[in-house]
Amino acid sequence: MKDFSTADLCDEHDDLNICHGIFKSYGAKKKFSGKIRTVKAIEDNSFVKKLVEEKVNGDVMVIDGKASQACALLGDNLANLAKENGWSGFVINGCIRDSKIINNIKIGIKALNTMPKKSVKNNVGAFGEKLIFSGVTFEEGHYIYSDEDGIIVTNKEII
Repeated sequence: MKDFSTADLCDEHDDLNICHGIFKSYGAKKKFSGKIRTVKAIEDNSFVKKLVEEKVNGDVMVIDGKASQACALLGDNLANLAKENGWSGFVINGCIRDSKIINNIKIGIKALNTMPKKSVKNNVGAFGEKLIFSGVTFEEGHYIYSDEDGIIVTNKEII
């Protein structure tokens, strides 16, 4: 991954989509970027698990849990598997659990909060849909850049 800062990217480009600052940072990797893969997962992380099991080359999973804080959509086991399978990070419109362990895994995660309760597993969700939250639209194949200052979404690779 090439080095970048979201602040510098904002200075250099006028056509960026910048997420509202609603996310907390988890994982040992504070800076991450990659091609977007989308998952709709409302209080059920079955589709998150299916996508995590795919081998990728630095992709970022964007999960829309509709900001539910009723349960976690990602825990330490899936975060570890994601790292092993080449995922760069996650942006989650929802919660994670096992944050103490996750903070030692070399993966980047932005999520709304933590919640110790696990999700149900009813095989409900969707892949590849446009997701709209945090003031931006996330689309499959677009790119995301995240660091300590925020999250930027673009329709093309810029670094």
